[in-house]
Amino acid sequence: MGWTQYFIPDTLNLLWLALSLFIAGVIEAFLWKTSPFQALNIPIQIDWFGENKKWRGLISLPLAMVTSVYLLNFSEIIIPVLSRQAISFSNFNLIEFGLLVGFMFNLAELPNSFIKRRLNIPPGDENNKLFYLIDHMDSTYGVLILWYFYFHFPLHFIVTGLIVTPLLFMGATELRKKLGLK
Repeated sequence: MGWTQYFIPDTLNLLWLALSLFIAGVIEAFLWKTSPFQALNIPIQIDWFGENKKWRGLISLPLAMVTSVYLLNFSEIIIPVLSRQAISFSNFNLIEFGLLVGFMFNLAELPNSFIKRRLNIPPGDENNKLFYLIDHMDSTYGVLILWYFYFHFPLHFIVTGLIVTPLLFMGATELRKKLGLK
């Protein structure tokens, strides 16, 4: 039996948690159009990470995640069946969870961007299939590391996440493109 007994429940929990990141990404797209975030639309360090890694992302996603987890926690309260997940937002300090997950999601992209700039791979280049896959693993794997070491999620959940989260992130990226949010 092994870890396969956990695969479907863990995948459902990952979908629930990933929904918070997707909603945060949508909120973030709107935040970027506001004056405070326009002022933060400056690269962190062009030589190291390129022009696309900006201060607004490091700040906006954690704030958007806090909003998102509060919305989903409220959903768990008004629709009780949602709180029957093994991992429920009501189990966390929502501010801590939202800020840390949002920050880690963006922070985990920086080493990949640094390597790509050293290899002269242009930002946003989706032609290289290996880097397209890595681009969808870096953030999600950073969050999985946070969930395991800081929030103490079970190892079987993290193992399932290693497989499922890049696929979810690729799907969410394509959906955000179709909606004109990326």
